Amino acid sequence: MANSPRPGTWVLERSVNGENYEPWQFFARTDKECLERFAIPATKGKPHYFTDNEVICTSFYSRLTPMENGEIHTSLIQGRPGANETSPELLEFTKARYVQMRLIGLRGTQEPLPRWLAQDIWKDKRLFYSIRDISIGGQCVCNGHAENCRHNVASGHPECECGHHTCGPNCEKCCPMYNQRQWGPGSARDGRQCLPCNCHGHATSCHYDEDVDRSGLSMDIHGNYQGGGVCDNCTAYTTGVNCEKCLPGYYRPLGALAESKQPCQQCDCSLSGSAGTCIQTGEDAGKCQCREGYIGERCDSCAVGYTTFPDCLPCPCDSKGVKGLENCADGCLCKDNVEGMYCDRCKPGYFGLKDDIEKGCLPCYCSQVTTLCESALIKNQSIQSLKNWQLTDLKVTKVVKPNWNGQSIFSFGNYDFAGTKSIYWLAPEDYLGNKLEAYNSNFLFKVQWVVMRGDTSGEPTKGPNMVIMGSNGLKIGYGDDTYTSPKMTFQLKLNEDNWYHIAEDITDISKVESSIYHGEKVTRHEFLSILSNISSILLRSTFHTDQIEALLEEATLYIGEGDEDGYTSVERCSCPSDTAECFCEHNTVGEKCERCAPGFYGNPLRGTPDDCKKCACPLENDENNFSPSCQLDYFVEREEDEGNYVCTQCPKGYTGDHCEICDDGYFGNPMELGGSCQPCDCNGGPCDRKTGQCLSCRGNTEGWKCEKCKPEHYGDPSLFNCKPCECDAIGSVSKQCDNVTGSCECKDKFIGRTCDQCQVSKK
Repeated sequence: MANSPRPGTWVLERSVNGENYEPWQFFARTDKECLERFAIPATKGKPHYFTDNEVICTSFYSRLTPMENGEIHTSLIQGRPGANETSPELLEFTKARYVQMRLIGLRGTQEPLPRWLAQDIWKDKRLFYSIRDISIGGQCVCNGHAENCRHNVASGHPECECGHHTCGPNCEKCCPMYNQRQWGPGSARDGRQCLPCNCHGHATSCHYDEDVDRSGLSMDIHGNYQGGGVCDNCTAYTTGVNCEKCLPGYYRPLGALAESKQPCQQCDCSLSGSAGTCIQTGEDAGKCQCREGYIGERCDSCAVGYTTFPDCLPCPCDSKGVKGLENCADGCLCKDNVEGMYCDRCKPGYFGLKDDIEKGCLPCYCSQVTTLCESALIKNQSIQSLKNWQLTDLKVTKVVKPNWNGQSIFSFGNYDFAGTKSIYWLAPEDYLGNKLEAYNSNFLFKVQWVVMRGDTSGEPTKGPNMVIMGSNGLKIGYGDDTYTSPKMTFQLKLNEDNWYHIAEDITDISKVESSIYHGEKVTRHEFLSILSNISSILLRSTFHTDQIEALLEEATLYIGEGDEDGYTSVERCSCPSDTAECFCEHNTVGEKCERCAPGFYGNPLRGTPDDCKKCACPLENDENNFSPSCQLDYFVEREEDEGNYVCTQCPKGYTGDHCEICDDGYFGNPMELGGSCQPCDCNGGPCDRKTGQCLSCRGNTEGWKCEKCKPEHYGDPSLFNCKPCECDAIGSVSKQCDNVTGSCECKDKFIGRTCDQCQVSKK
């Protein structure tokens, strides 16, 4: 102070912007006044602090004496807990650009006054404010990352000389390429140095991402996944957290390193056959990823089953009926038993068009009575029973009833078959008779056996696992293996594959050589002739020469087992009549009017006028009836049990049980009068099945029919070669270019297709 006492009541205040001030410290004439005026309990004696941002009130500097030249020393840091560590709270508390002293009251105006002052006749002239000198000491706010600061003439503010790879006037952030870990203020104990990001030389800045750090997705310069640095605006066609990947449409050549100057090369792919993308890494890097229907390194040719490059449309040939789809542009080459322009139907005398049949269709068996047949729709069922099973030998010369425990059947020893080496389970009548509907289904049975304990010279036996006998005298077998396990589950396919004849003179199997009983292979005709009237089914019971017990746990004959499309290899024959041909009515055909006419479905065997109903595929009117034939799912005796029908010849582009849905690649509504399914006009891409609007346009095209380039692209959309405009952000007026030539609209003094060159000035 100057020639006056120190002020009694005042506030030391600070501000960063010069408008909003906050208190640093309160000064009062008495401790009581601290509480009454400022609502803060007085700090006794010399000022001291409990926290780094505590604002206190003191009367220590408000004494009346000396009357002149008094001094007030206030330290905002000394005595605080973080004085030695420069805590963030203390840094924030001491930050100020403006300091204000708000003087509220003189010390000598408050009663009671000292006696010497009260008797002084000049006291009123001594009570005023006067300040001779103000000294403020401080330092730049550099958050512990600088030792010096300087005055910035341009900004008029102090500026830190930052270290630890920090930047900013107050070192308040990490420098652009040093954000591998989150910024923090430095201290004497921990400098909190900013760490460099690893962008493999393809970025000039990065930022910190807490989620990336927590997930361990960012690699530091030492190759460790520590930190959360994410590279910004990767160059050289790279992308990723560390610019370690190539952009879509680019790949990394084998042997190229991530830090190479040109780590990524553009995929060289046909825009017709691909989306412009390729495999990006590994030995196959650069190999184009083709769309459906395209093959080749560049996807520049049609795959098998497709034709007419560059459209590569699906071959119209039925894949089930052709010998190959390699060159379907020259017409469909049908399998031996298939005919039709598209190889989509069986020749007369054949049925069951299927892709895994070598000749396409199977010959009609029909007991050699007729050659007219078709695939039968058979309801799935099974025969499973353990009642009335018996034991017998290979010739069925003797039959013995086994034991039954309510769950399975078993037998002890071979005492009833003295001298017989191979004993079989003999199936009851339920499994016999006409079982043609079981063709290509399965027979499953489970057996167990017990071998005599002790060291014996016995060994596993061989023999057919299953034997079927027909009323025509044929005997066939399946399997001839030995088994060491005491239990087995057999599932045998009921078709001619792997079945063999057993000669009539084979009465027992006493040796292990399979050639003794293993005859010629069974033909399809022979197998069907046996299934038409099965006289006996034998299941293997003997598996070891020292076997003392046999057990049959399960025996199941499945009937009508089709594939996922409901296909079965069972035929439905149109049998001839020995009488004169009938004149059929009520939409029936056949010598006995036993079949519904083409275009009708039902069970004509009931004999009523409404047995055969008109097919609706999907509607009955001719315009919307797209399949010339249909048939019942299966036949039943009672009309109320009748199932639904299936349209059997939906044309190309139609699908569903009743041809009511447009297939992939087609659109329309067959359920509307006059409606039909038309091919999608999307240059080979898919479209909405109802409206025909293209769903996925290729080659950067768009529009209802993919008829135009996307914004900021140019080229010929019909050839799928719309390319990015790539207008220079500095030299062009906008990102859009001429949609045919690709020329960008340049600003003044810029030239070039992309406006990336400066106009040469004329001297």
